[in-house]
Amino acid sequence: MNLIERYVHAIGRRLPQKNRSDIEKEIRSALEDMLEDRSKKENRAIDEELTIQVLKEHGKPEKVAASYMPERYLVGPRLFPTFWMIVKIVFTVLTSLAIVGLVIRLVNAEPLPAEVGGIILNTFGEYFGGMMSAFGNIVLVFALIQYFVPDLKFEDKQDEEWNPRELPDVVEERDQFSLGGTIAETVFIVLGLALFNIYPEYIGIYGFTEAGRFFAPVLSEAFFRYMPWINLIWGLQIAMNAWLMQQMRWTEGTRWLLVAIKAGSIALALALLRGPSISALTPESLVTNMSFTADAADLFSNLVGQAIKVALWITVVMGVVDIAKTLVKIVRGQVSPVTAG
Repeated sequence: MNLIERYVHAIGRRLPQKNRSDIEKEIRSALEDMLEDRSKKENRAIDEELTIQVLKEHGKPEKVAASYMPERYLVGPRLFPTFWMIVKIVFTVLTSLAIVGLVIRLVNAEPLPAEVGGIILNTFGEYFGGMMSAFGNIVLVFALIQYFVPDLKFEDKQDEEWNPRELPDVVEERDQFSLGGTIAETVFIVLGLALFNIYPEYIGIYGFTEAGRFFAPVLSEAFFRYMPWINLIWGLQIAMNAWLMQQMRWTEGTRWLLVAIKAGSIALALALLRGPSISALTPESLVTNMSFTADAADLFSNLVGQAIKVALWITVVMGVVDIAKTLVKIVRGQVSPVTAG
């Protein structure tokens, strides 16, 4: 294999498969023309030294390959304002949770003065770890959007010529969304993610009995086995909200993502219904932690279990309704342009 073929191969292996062959042919042809022109200009035969000279001028294979690749971002400039807004919301929420958690620990533990510093340092360590984890997850979500949705209006069209005739006759009400509601929903999702993943030990019932202060966990170990799936669904919801805030309207893409999220929520709710009880408020725990009588504990435990089942079935029904409504809007969105034409 001669130097030109080796050079073209070195470039080609760094290029995407779909257009590698065309680019290799283009580079090979350009190099052959450069060699022929240089040979005529210097009145010398094409040999290895002349080939090396031309290849050096053309550039290192990795640099040449990079020139054929689109500019890549982990979080592109078009998404960065939304990304930064979400980061500030998340960090504000985590900071608030850390402060509340520190206060609860100091009140519940009633530490000696010498122990206060250790509790503060421990809380700060959890806070810092939570921030790093949250920041990594946010970057991952936006990086996935950047990679899988390259047409998410990353290109700047502010200076592009536009035709007033292309303006819509009316603003489609079905495409509107609430910016404030979306931001609020995102904040509550982040609160939930932080609470369930960082401070699960605080999820319970606090109170006082004649025996003193008590704490009864609300969620069982069975619930936390589903946390990876809950994190995935909530992470997709944050991604969809970020996409909505980027587009400032509902689109077919965001609606299909909503369908996927609702389908995942339905599947998760059905799994929770069929699996072990996710309530930790068993009769035994109520008698032990909250000084319930046996009869009252049985009654209360059954009520909690039934309430959870009702809530999960409501999630299933509402998810089905939301999917149906969203699919209708998708169909109408595809039909309307044809009808309007």
